[in-house]
Amino acid sequence: MNKLQDEIFIQTKGLTGTVNALRIFLYTLVSSIMLVVVLALFSMLTLPMTLVIIAISFLYSILRDFSITKYSNKQMQKYYDYAVENHDNLELYMPLLEKTFQGYFLKRAALIIENGQLYIEAFRQRKNDKQDQLSIPVKYGEKFVIDRQSVDKNQKSLTLDSTFAGQYYRFSITNNQTAINLIEKTKNGGK
Repeated sequence: MNKLQDEIFIQTKGLTGTVNALRIFLYTLVSSIMLVVVLALFSMLTLPMTLVIIAISFLYSILRDFSITKYSNKQMQKYYDYAVENHDNLELYMPLLEKTFQGYFLKRAALIIENGQLYIEAFRQRKNDKQDQLSIPVKYGEKFVIDRQSVDKNQKSLTLDSTFAGQYYRFSITNNQTAINLIEKTKNGGK
């Protein structure tokens, strides 16, 4: 992996690969309320029981967020390894992210530059190790066009509105200026 690719992975993990306090709070709140309502319906709710519910919900939320984070980082590396294996002259691999109010989540797709051409590549998730990982690369300008891009408020990511196979497709990428310049240059045919 080259220096630029390392930077992109570090920045992407910074967005997707960290435990998110907001998600933990929301999961704890929602699961606690659901359990409290169920116990209240059966007249089993007491103050000690409520405290236990909140503690268990909090622990569940931390473990859930940690496992999502770990899985996301593992998948990002698997997709990259697959791209390296299947693209002889891979110049750039940029993981695509989905931005929600809870944070960033890894999409099963990436922007790839190979031989001076920009592609969006969608990965199919394997069900087991015996099943081949398939992907669909689509060249920029054919069935894939980036219509608009804007830097997000946090300055750490860029949101891109695109058209992919005739459908509106929104995604985010890390705000790495070197990578963005390379993508822009490739979009414009190397100019």
